[in-house]
Amino acid sequence: MKKYDHIQKEEPPSPGIRFYIGLGVLGLSMIILPIGIFLQQFFTDHFWRAFILAVFWASAPIMKVSSIAILGKPSYLWIKYKFWHIFVKVTKPHEVSRRRYTIGLIMFCLPVIPNYIMSYAPNLIADAYPTRLIINICIDAIFICSWFVLGGDFWDKVRALFTYTAKVKFEEKREL
Repeated sequence: MKKYDHIQKEEPPSPGIRFYIGLGVLGLSMIILPIGIFLQQFFTDHFWRAFILAVFWASAPIMKVSSIAILGKPSYLWIKYKFWHIFVKVTKPHEVSRRRYTIGLIMFCLPVIPNYIMSYAPNLIADAYPTRLIINICIDAIFICSWFVLGGDFWDKVRALFTYTAKVKFEEKREL
């Protein structure tokens, strides 16, 4: 059995209006609790504040379950089909160009510089907490994105680092 044999080959029929209604109910269930918190601010009586918050707090999970029922099996199969086809397209190893590989290596190695600066010369970067947090988030995002820019062959190279029996084989350069 190959890696992606379990994926449905032909696209299931579109689920229609049920899909959009189900997604709307699911989206509303995600924001209903913040709406309840906002609305309770307009009441001074503790009973009404608690009542509004309880109603909105209890209705959120009920709406989530209801959205699953509204979506139904056709929507589930359609979403699953779309997800797996996008997933296979993104994760399938493709040959990357030399330029893309070079950019990926730069992105892969670039986060080392701010980390060393923050470790060995912390006075060179502002000591404010938000500044350091933003710098750390940015260098982490660059590092994670570099893995996708480098492509599937790079993932295999890294995996080979952790395989004891892996051997390096360089392609011979052809002379013209």
